[in-house]
Amino acid sequence: MTLFPLHRLTPLILAAACLFAPAVVHAEPAPDHAAAPTAPPPGMPQYGSGPYGRFLTLTLLNNRDAAPAPNTPYRLFLTGKGDSIQGTPSQDGILHGVTDELGRTAWVWTEQPHPPEDFTLIRRIGDGAWGHFFQLNSSNDKTPVPAWPYIMTMPQRWGEQWVDLGYTTQQGATAYFSHDVPAASLSLSIDADVVYDRSCFDELDAVTRRFAQDDVDGANALISAMHCAATPQQQLDLAQVLLMVGRPDDARHWLMRAREWRFPESLKPVDTSVLRDRLDVERLLGMPELALADAQTLQQRQSKPGRAWQAGDTDWANDIAYYLADFPDYLPQAEAQARRSVRVSGPNAFNQGTLGWILSLRGDTDEALRLLQLSYRDLSRNEELVADYGLALWRHGRPEQAVRLWDEAQAQCVWGRRLPDAMLEVQYAHPYFQPVESDAVKAYRQRCDAPRTKRKRWQAAAAL
Repeated sequence: MTLFPLHRLTPLILAAACLFAPAVVHAEPAPDHAAAPTAPPPGMPQYGSGPYGRFLTLTLLNNRDAAPAPNTPYRLFLTGKGDSIQGTPSQDGILHGVTDELGRTAWVWTEQPHPPEDFTLIRRIGDGAWGHFFQLNSSNDKTPVPAWPYIMTMPQRWGEQWVDLGYTTQQGATAYFSHDVPAASLSLSIDADVVYDRSCFDELDAVTRRFAQDDVDGANALISAMHCAATPQQQLDLAQVLLMVGRPDDARHWLMRAREWRFPESLKPVDTSVLRDRLDVERLLGMPELALADAQTLQQRQSKPGRAWQAGDTDWANDIAYYLADFPDYLPQAEAQARRSVRVSGPNAFNQGTLGWILSLRGDTDEALRLLQLSYRDLSRNEELVADYGLALWRHGRPEQAVRLWDEAQAQCVWGRRLPDAMLEVQYAHPYFQPVESDAVKAYRQRCDAPRTKRKRWQAAAAL
């Protein structure tokens, strides 16, 4: 098992915006250059019913100004006004669409007249069954914090991946991130190092917007002209953005740029924070050889002569061992790293669980299950251990024990990124595998969906 270190991304104050209890986040008013039209412009899509109609303009903020967002996916609905947009494709009053070349939404008809402030209009990423957005409020008077840069992340199998980057709206809302991972948790980060250099953040934001508009050539032109793509850290940030927008090959290119030897910087060791960020990207991109090399460098820095092991140290040997276990060709190295963790850090529930999982993959079933059971005594609510232990039991002829283990996990609301993959492999029936609007999902969420607080980080389960 691995315990991912908390990243240097921390929030101010965040209010989760759920479909069941939507936060009051209003649409940005369109510039009042002329009276609002009373009929839809020719060719504009139309939704809803009633005598009153209008379109809205999606406006995005940055560090300097605000501008309409053309050709950009959006999410639109009425915010708690006793009215709704009838006849949307999803039949839930929520309209997903793409703005036109002027940044305008579809035309919306309603039973009552509504100014723009009555609507929620936000940028949208993805179009899955699950999704979430956040609202950022001041810690002093709880007023919305507009034009604040943020990074939204979601746990993947191998770390926190950026899934959105941008600025909050005038009412403090982020974009809506939509996906198909059942009940995945999202985090909002507003205190990352990349946020503090607004000129560099604006370059990444501009690239992200172009990709959102499917303007690949425009995005690549912006990348070629970037001033903030020269240092290894800047190149790693760009790699994260490219991975975020679904361009892993381009992300690998910038990762390798970040690893290049350069004079005179390479005469000194790579800064530890850069090395950690580089390892994060290597793991997300599935590059075990490079990840192992960087993890070993971090281990060496921890074990230099005269330095004692400290309670807050990351167990890089256990961390990389668990990662390598997903790559069959690297199982010998994975076992060696797990045993190094036991030797250096002492046996604990995490490294014993990791070693047990690796041994189960290498065919040493009896010792594997012994170690996994030992680890489970202390980590019965760790979703990775619960997933691995159950899968090991199932694969080695003990499906009844696996079902009992996962039934107990379900009763205790244990969930995370690893469990769905393990359960789906053996077709275990979990409520989250039912349709999102099903009674089974609603009942399970009502029982289990409570905000979880972590040190220096606020995290909430994903909302519809």
